[in-house]
Amino acid sequence: MAHPSPFDRPITRREALRRTVVFSATAAMAGSVRGAFAEAATDYADDGMHVFALGDYGAKGNAGQRAVADAMAAHARSLNKSVSAVLALGDNFYNRITPQRFIDHFEDLYSATDLACPFYACPGNHDYGTAMYDFQEGKLQMQLDYAAQNAESRFKLPSKWYTLELPSPDAPLVKAIVLDGNYWEGGLTPKEKVTQMRFLEAELKKPTKAPWLWFVNHFPLFSDTSQRGDNPQLIRAFGERIKNYPVSLCFAGHDHNLQHLRVDGYSPSFLISGAGGAGLYDITPTGRGFTANQRHGFAHVHVTRDKLDVQFLNADLECLHRFERDPQGDVTVTV
Repeated sequence: MAHPSPFDRPITRREALRRTVVFSATAAMAGSVRGAFAEAATDYADDGMHVFALGDYGAKGNAGQRAVADAMAAHARSLNKSVSAVLALGDNFYNRITPQRFIDHFEDLYSATDLACPFYACPGNHDYGTAMYDFQEGKLQMQLDYAAQNAESRFKLPSKWYTLELPSPDAPLVKAIVLDGNYWEGGLTPKEKVTQMRFLEAELKKPTKAPWLWFVNHFPLFSDTSQRGDNPQLIRAFGERIKNYPVSLCFAGHDHNLQHLRVDGYSPSFLISGAGGAGLYDITPTGRGFTANQRHGFAHVHVTRDKLDVQFLNADLECLHRFERDPQGDVTVTV
């Protein structure tokens, strides 16, 4: 039996608003009764596909980064199937990088046995190496070159923006559009912004067999982080395009915490997984969903054609938040 694809029916803004209201009420109820954290889910009846997501992890192998790396490996070992991919959500390397750091702070730090899958990276602000962020001329180019020259490496950064079909182009469950959100002065040039936007529009219109469409970049459009909040520049750049296509999940890092937000007028779940090892940021909740600060961790998504099952795990492998999303965009919070 053929499965319906969310690409076949655009969501109306009325539907998006209704689903946001339902989600917010359910999330508030779950948060009020939860108490102690649940154990990480590891037993999935459907084989499906497992994907992890973490950002802001390039912290020179500090205690936070190592704790999350060890937790990811342990969680991967406990699953019924190998992890297909890790979405590496930017700030891949803080401070200056050398060739040895690719070995010490990536290859050897993330278990090659338990996490024997591609880490699909996107550029963060600290990856640019400008005077504003960890100055090092050519820092991002070093990462692009390392990925190009080491095809056997799990570190994948084919370009500043690209598209993935997971687990494979022949039988995809997910189409993920990976973008460079560095719109600040010193990041993308004006010409690159235009070129990337044309790429995005073409990819959104391109047919795919995948039932799920994801949007990936380093910077969140919406955030409850106290010192930052929402990003008007990226909302202007990407917001209407996200509204007009059946995007189910929007992944970001940048803010060093864990969040799952639903926003009025938008269908996707906005996920921030920026607690991969760097110093953590405070939260000011706006009532738009789940937030957790002062806890390092990562996100785990189990994907089938009929359901997304997402959980946020801390470095102790406690489940802080879990929800399910169906192809129609309805969200049920389960933890």
